[in-house]
Amino acid sequence: MKVRDTGSGAGNGTTGMAAGPVPSGTPSRPPTGGGGGLGGLGGLAGAAGGLRVEPPDASGRRRVPELVLGIFLVAGCALGAVLIAAAGRERTPVLTLASDIERGHVLTEDDLKVVYLGSDSPVAYVRDGDDEELVGKAALADLGAGTILTPRQFAEPQTLSAEGEGVVGFDLEIGQLPSRNLTTGDLVNVIVGEGLTGESSQVVADAAVVVEVEKIEESAGQSERWWVAVKARESDADALGRASLGNNPVKLVLVRR
Repeated sequence: MKVRDTGSGAGNGTTGMAAGPVPSGTPSRPPTGGGGGLGGLGGLAGAAGGLRVEPPDASGRRRVPELVLGIFLVAGCALGAVLIAAAGRERTPVLTLASDIERGHVLTEDDLKVVYLGSDSPVAYVRDGDDEELVGKAALADLGAGTILTPRQFAEPQTLSAEGEGVVGFDLEIGQLPSRNLTTGDLVNVIVGEGLTGESSQVVADAAVVVEVEKIEESAGQSERWWVAVKARESDADALGRASLGNNPVKLVLVRR
């Protein structure tokens, strides 16, 4: 008696086909058709499953915003250090010239201007408020606007020579001075001993203006000596220069301060 299997055959991948008895011991064959195609895709998927696709490592990227922020922080710290240092430095108000002046110009308050210098500046100056050291003094040389002023740039107006005047200097012993307190601006008569004419001592210049007084450094065994320069009329200055040549003694007589 034959037995026909009217099943759908879904189990072996066939449809609408009769299946006869399968002898025992016969190996089963793999299903064909659509089921075999799916099995092939499954095999490829299994093989591809060993590969992984990942995005680039984020830690290796250059972080531009953080870099810019770091630069600004460094620059800000440097600027802050400079500002702190500048704020901690004392600024000193000093006197300068507001405009150009010529030699002999007598300084007034209108000629002065105040600027500020760092306290560690190695520059000689006159502080603002010490105007009396300069006002009323005459410039010893031409000075330009902005010049930082010092007392050595100025002198009493009467000490400057003008046209028709001359200056003569003397190396004198202390006994030839009227006083150790002799100072610039004093008026003296200059008496010279036996002159070139062989005459007795005489007043060669009267009311000469003392323009410089400075003690000469003493040497061993030498008496105290002073350098004194006087300004007189040009003719008197010439006479003083001639009369004081050689060993002719010079004596100063203080007549007016």
